[in-house]
Amino acid sequence: MKRRLLLYAWCTVVSLLAFTCSREYPATAPYVPPVQPTNPGSLPPQTQPTPPQKRLFLANDKIRVGIDLNMGGAINYLAEAGTSENMINNNDLGRQLQTSLYAGPYPYSVNGKNPVEQWKYLGWNPVQTGDFYNNPAQVVSYQQSDNQLYVKTVPLIWPLLNEPADCVMEHWLSTQDNTVHVRCRITVNRRDTTHYEARTQETPCVYVNSPWYRMVLYTGMQPFTNGAVSEYTDQNIVTRYATENWVALLNKEGRGVGLYRSGEFRYRTAGFGQPGVGGEFDVTSTYTNSDSFIQIDHNGVYEYEYTLILGTVSDIRQFVYAQPRPATGPNFRFTQDRQGWYYSNVRDRGWPISNELAINWQRTDTTRSDFRVVSPMVYWRAADVSTIYIQGAFTTKATSIRLTWRKPEDPDFYGIDTRYVDVPITGDGQFRTYSVNLTGRPGWDGVITQISLNTAPDQRQFERGSLARIRSITATRP
Repeated sequence: MKRRLLLYAWCTVVSLLAFTCSREYPATAPYVPPVQPTNPGSLPPQTQPTPPQKRLFLANDKIRVGIDLNMGGAINYLAEAGTSENMINNNDLGRQLQTSLYAGPYPYSVNGKNPVEQWKYLGWNPVQTGDFYNNPAQVVSYQQSDNQLYVKTVPLIWPLLNEPADCVMEHWLSTQDNTVHVRCRITVNRRDTTHYEARTQETPCVYVNSPWYRMVLYTGMQPFTNGAVSEYTDQNIVTRYATENWVALLNKEGRGVGLYRSGEFRYRTAGFGQPGVGGEFDVTSTYTNSDSFIQIDHNGVYEYEYTLILGTVSDIRQFVYAQPRPATGPNFRFTQDRQGWYYSNVRDRGWPISNELAINWQRTDTTRSDFRVVSPMVYWRAADVSTIYIQGAFTTKATSIRLTWRKPEDPDFYGIDTRYVDVPITGDGQFRTYSVNLTGRPGWDGVITQISLNTAPDQRQFERGSLARIRSITATRP
């Protein structure tokens, strides 16, 4: 988890599975809460032993994967066929291969419980496996068939003592050849209806044992051409732009596991302890995650999926290259969700999303200089995107909005002339399609990694009470 990244740095899903769960499947082993320590506020981490294993496995002639019902149903075993050497690190309940979410407030306290001091600013942090005190999350139902696993979990809030999160996580797993496909659905039901800023999530996080210490990605600007990959073995915590949508953790022989998410370009990597040394229950490990931003609503439903590929870089690429390519230009249609868009210092009308983003077009915190409505990371060749169409209705006295973009060399959005264009709008609340011609515009060249919408400085005086309703942002006229 991200908290683990900070600690060790200081110290040293769109194909569906073949079945769905239409009813509850009672667990055969009832959940028994662990005995609680009497003075949790002063105890060090992991004061209780790790719960005994209760694994369910899927296997074929190439791979074996296991989830543990005493670890929230998270993946805690992964190996190639013919070996019993588990790749997954199980040092504590903050490891494994699992889902972890982040939202406000910071700190987060509930039911008379305060977060442990070193993690107090993680905020609302449901963890599929368990909590800081080694309490396992509750598996409320599961199902297993020949090649499929389903598990439903009430996660725990990581920094609090045995506090169930007000959300539910469901995971579906299946195997095929050398791959494990996982689909996840998260249903949030928070009593706190406050709108909090978007944060990067661990969807999923992957902790492997230290022998798989080589962190490999393709970060070049010619994806899907079998170009040379980049390899890292340092201990730094770094978010990387992976233009082929995968990251791999490999051993010295060049074998290991790849994490692939369709259309995902943000992956975080890190290493802890001596590379190459350590086993399943040791602190030393290697980490990666899918690091995308998600705007978590108090009543939202979120789905994502990923594939684990076991083998070499060649094996990983063979699978990834056979998948549909990511979009070569904007094709965001906000019919049922935000399509990966998120907000900084601005908010919309909340979940559910129904055919539009209804955004209060003004700064939430007026002491900050700006707000921004931000796309997910992308890989577009500017030459392939000559026009962007914004279908929207604006209720405002403002006469323009600003479209800004980032390139691979930009650590953030820049407010310079070669990174934005101001788009004239009509503020009468009527839907129109605004055509943004980018052909020949200075700075619109090479590769584009992200776009955003915000207000030009001379338009901020008109923010108060403004509303933007956006149905789509596309490269073709809607």
